[in-house]
Amino acid sequence: MTPLARRIPEAVPAAPWTPPLPARDLRRLASHLRTGVSVDDLFQIIEEVQEQGHALNEPDVLSKTERLRGALMQLVDAVLERDGDLSDEPVKTLVNRARTLRQEEPTGRINSLAHLRRLAIVTEALMEALLAGMPEGPE
Repeated sequence: MTPLARRIPEAVPAAPWTPPLPARDLRRLASHLRTGVSVDDLFQIIEEVQEQGHALNEPDVLSKTERLRGALMQLVDAVLERDGDLSDEPVKTLVNRARTLRQEEPTGRINSLAHLRRLAIVTEALMEALLAGMPEGPE
């Protein structure tokens, strides 16, 4: 038996890597993938609740309530990941309020709509707090 010939692969020069998107778009995509929260979608829901809340039917109220409840917990997780100890008192208050609202089970149409509005207000405030603390990198 003869030993196998030792093969040395040919070096193939690699093309320089270029990002598929601008840095701003990559940051936005990475943020969305990490948190699973579509900021544009949430702002649209909040706007609908604030502008057309009185005209929403019960299935819409329930659907938007569940969407905001889920988003709130994702936002709380993002805040906790970023801030850790919650030394910023206004943000700590928002996180506690979000947790309380998440557990509430309103009854009746008026209470459900009021609950949805409170969810929208806290969701918007948490998003603003997160966006205000985001570092801006090179474009």
